[in-house]
Amino acid sequence: MSALLLTLLLAFSLTACGGTPAQDTPDAGTDTSASTPADSDTPTADEPSEPAKDESGNILVAYFSHTGNTEIIANMIAEQTGGDLFYVETTTVYPEEYNDLIAQARQEQDDDARPELASSVEDMDAYDTVFIGYPNWWGTMPMTMFTFLESYDFSGKTVIPFCTHEGSALGSSESDIAELIPDAELLGGLAVRGQTAQNRQDEAREAVTDWLREGGFIE
Repeated sequence: MSALLLTLLLAFSLTACGGTPAQDTPDAGTDTSASTPADSDTPTADEPSEPAKDESGNILVAYFSHTGNTEIIANMIAEQTGGDLFYVETTTVYPEEYNDLIAQARQEQDDDARPELASSVEDMDAYDTVFIGYPNWWGTMPMTMFTFLESYDFSGKTVIPFCTHEGSALGSSESDIAELIPDAELLGGLAVRGQTAQNRQDEAREAVTDWLREGGFIE
C-alpha cells in the first residue's frame, strides 16, 4: 500500500511541474519587462542609488529618444543616481516611418542643421554632472543633440554620454561632443543595443549599473 501511495504522489507531482513552463511561456516577454521596474525596488538595487542621490543631487540626465529605447536607459540612470530627467524635445516631430526618418536624419546631418528645441533646462548652472543620451543616427548623435549642447555653457561640468544603437555603438559621437563643449570634462560613454534596452531590460540594467559603478556614481 505504501509503495502504491508513493507512486501516485510522484505521478501527481510530475504532472503539476510539467504544466508550469507551458503556463509561463506566453507571458514571458510581458513578465520580463513588467518585472524590471519592480526589481529596482529591491534593497540590493536601491542601496547604491541612495548615497548617489544624497551626495550628488546636482546630476542631470538629458536625453533625446525617438522610439523609446534611449528613454529606457535614461530612466535607469536617473533611478540609480538620483539625477533629474530632461527630455530634449524638438518643435517638429520626426517621422515614424523608418525610411522617412533616416532620410530626414541624413539630410539634417548633410546640412549641419540645428533643429529647434521646444523646451530648455531651467537652471543648467545648478548641475555639475550631465549625462547626455541619444540614439546613434548615421554614426553619431542626432543633430538635435548638437543644438542642445550648443545651447548651454558646459564649462567645468562633467559630461557623460550614453546611446542606444544597432551595431555602431557610440560612433563618432564622443569626439563630436568633445568638439562642441571643449571646456567640459568628458568621461567614457555607454552604448546599449536598442533591442537589449527594449527586450532584455535586466541585461541592460546590469550594464548601466556596472558602468555607473565604474564611474564612481554609485557604490
